[in-house]
Amino acid sequence: MAIRLRCKIELAVSSSSAEERDLGNAKYEIVVDSQNEGGSWKTVLVGGASDVQLQLPNIADARFLAIRTTAKDPTQDPDEISIKINGTGNEARKITPMSGSKEGFYLSTTDGLTSVHASHAGTVDMELIVFAAGD
Repeated sequence: MAIRLRCKIELAVSSSSAEERDLGNAKYEIVVDSQNEGGSWKTVLVGGASDVQLQLPNIADARFLAIRTTAKDPTQDPDEISIKINGTGNEARKITPMSGSKEGFYLSTTDGLTSVHASHAGTVDMELIVFAAGD
């Protein structure tokens, strides 16, 4: 059974807080019906967690991955999360919220993605929402 994946991204970079969008402005949208499995899953990663495998149920080969990170308690500042793709021995990729932001994002279109492991060296419990599609 094919599923529909729709992803919209809007980006704007302005030279001031007036939002002139003078340094860059783009809108992108992908819509594909070529993936067979997908979904979204929420995980709480406690402070000090190491190499916790994130759920990708029914997806043997993910081609789309998006992760949003926030502090479980919205009054706390979020910590950095590290993820490793296709095994705990692989290089860690950092998801670090930008200064002044309460969330971090990771987005990838790829192939051959079989597993994602997350680590969290901080102390604030973090909530991860994982979107994936593939097969």
